[in-house]
Amino acid sequence: MAIKTLNLDAEWDFVSKHDDAEKDSGEQTVFTLGTLSNRLLSYLSDKATTFKGTSESDVEASIMNASLAIEIVKYGVRDIRNLPDKDGNTIPFETQKACIHGMDVRAIKPHILDVLPKAIVMEVADELQKRNDLSEDEAKN
Repeated sequence: MAIKTLNLDAEWDFVSKHDDAEKDSGEQTVFTLGTLSNRLLSYLSDKATTFKGTSESDVEASIMNASLAIEIVKYGVRDIRNLPDKDGNTIPFETQKACIHGMDVRAIKPHILDVLPKAIVMEVADELQKRNDLSEDEAKN
């Protein structure tokens, strides 16, 4: 079987496991997610990784997981439906153009990212990253 490439046009809906609204009630917050290119995801991952040390034997690597998750969500979420503010009013979804490492992308506006709880950001980022991984069957080949 040939290599399976990423479908960069793919979009899918995602509802957090933390969303307590009844399924199909129309009250759930629905994130429309899109596949991130390998180039963008790699750049974001590399940017969140730091190394300290003076030689190969004493080098330490650290990954800023929360910062990476925010960046992944920033560029991977294509829409959010039914996101209420603190008063229960729906926050309109807005994006802005950005150029990241020579790539033209759409980014969620900061005021939306700022109000998403960390647990939701981490969960959505994990879902987005799964689309860049090989399935068990693909990895065996």
